Amino acid sequence: MEKGKVKREKGKEPEKEKIQQKEERNKKKVEKEKIKEKEKGKEEKIKEKNGKEKTGKGKEEKIKEKNGKGKTGKGEEEKIKAKEKGKEEKIKEKENGKEEKSKRNEDEKRQERETEEEKEQFKEKEKDNSTLIKIPLEPLEKNKQILVLGLDGAGKTSILHFLALNRVQRSVAPTQGFNAVCISTEDRQMEFLEIGGSEPFRSYWEMYLSRGLLLVFVVDSADHKRLPEAKKYLHQLIGTNPVLPLVVFANKQDLEAAYHITDIHEALALSEVGNDRKMFLFGTQVTEDGSEIPSIIQDARDLIAHLAADMSDQA
Repeated sequence: MEKGKVKREKGKEPEKEKIQQKEERNKKKVEKEKIKEKEKGKEEKIKEKNGKEKTGKGKEEKIKEKNGKGKTGKGEEEKIKAKEKGKEEKIKEKENGKEEKSKRNEDEKRQERETEEEKEQFKEKEKDNSTLIKIPLEPLEKNKQILVLGLDGAGKTSILHFLALNRVQRSVAPTQGFNAVCISTEDRQMEFLEIGGSEPFRSYWEMYLSRGLLLVFVVDSADHKRLPEAKKYLHQLIGTNPVLPLVVFANKQDLEAAYHITDIHEALALSEVGNDRKMFLFGTQVTEDGSEIPSIIQDARDLIAHLAADMSDQA
């Protein structure tokens, strides 16, 4: 019986060995699979890292592209801003042009209003003074005239009232045109002609001077700045006729700033008017309306009548 058991035990040993070998094989397979899985995991991690690097590069490239686009976008924005500035400047220029045009229009309208007002004043003055008449722009051929000239604002119209009308009457607005007054003396008739002293009327002075019996020139004694201008025009006038008598009125002597007649004589260079010319200088001032004329004006009036008579006889 024991021998049979031994045989059986001996038969069992190879089976155990086989089982052990199978288990070892299985363990080796499992280990190999684990190793392979580990390697695969490593490879996948490496691939993931590579993929991330690629995606990172892609992002960097995209960022660069965006930056490039940003730069180009900035350039376009600058161009757009420049265009807008150009448009704004053009709009401003147009607005400035419109403002200048409107200012010019306003100035023109104001000048038109002023000329209309001056015309109305001139008409009113003609109504108030029936002896003052408007004359044509050509010298009268029959009668020679006593010309009353001078710069605007000198007081020519007031002097004209003194000499011709024998009364005091202030003139507020400068003469815009011509004033002619005819007066009769014992043996003859005298015609006084005042021509406006503003620049548009000065061109008529020399034209009428050719028909003048004598020249009455009026200056503002207190307007120091314009005395050189008055001197220039006076010498231009008398230069055309070396024998034409000259009577100068240094007007507005009542003002504090007025030059004395000796200063006026020097300022107008009256010593240079010529030795063959009769020249007289009077200091005058305008008194209250309606009052009697000063005695010096009466003397000047008599002198002018005498000079006009002598010149008429010579003609």
